[in-house]
Amino acid sequence: MRTTRLCILALALFSLQAQAQWVSSSTQRAGKWETSVGLYLTGSESSDGLNESSVDIDSGYGLAFGVGYNFTQNLALHFDGAWSRADYDAVLDTEDDGLVEINHRLSAFTGQFNGVWNILDGAFTPYVQAGIGWTYLDSNVTDGPPSTGCWWDPWWGYVCSNFYSTYSETNFSWNVGAGLRYEFGRGMFVRGGWEQTNIDGGSGADPSFDAFRAELGWLF
Repeated sequence: MRTTRLCILALALFSLQAQAQWVSSSTQRAGKWETSVGLYLTGSESSDGLNESSVDIDSGYGLAFGVGYNFTQNLALHFDGAWSRADYDAVLDTEDDGLVEINHRLSAFTGQFNGVWNILDGAFTPYVQAGIGWTYLDSNVTDGPPSTGCWWDPWWGYVCSNFYSTYSETNFSWNVGAGLRYEFGRGMFVRGGWEQTNIDGGSGADPSFDAFRAELGWLF
């Protein structure tokens, strides 16, 4: 029984030591650039506007990317971008037809300049971030008749095609977020976290989006 207790104690001490080494393992991100790419998942959102207009956006998915510079082990400046798509139901207040219902798929791009604080110096660290930027929203609903363009193709000859303009807008946005980061060999790292992007809609509706970002990155 005493031997068993000693073995359990030794395993517990070894486990604690391994965890401490994992958290405090050295890394050299200070003074280095980094880039990353990964998955971007958005949550659902509902927002009410003026004159009974509203929009209900389903959860969506897309791609995330980032590039940044680490001033120290703890402080970094990033540009983080994300493209995503999601289905939505909207009620629009139009001049000619009054309230009109739309069911379609939304495309969105968000670009943010983020200040990042890596809380720990080691390879494994929680982080928090905050930043400002812009968000482009495209309803993918045409706003008028198409325009036609024609050109000469060396393979197909004279080609014409229709081009459609859609209802879209670009607005100021800001975000806050938090997550976890781990750096391993050969200058590679993974990070994942939650972030909330708040959009200044400018028309009575100021939606906010919760999203999860999971990325694989490289230091150089």
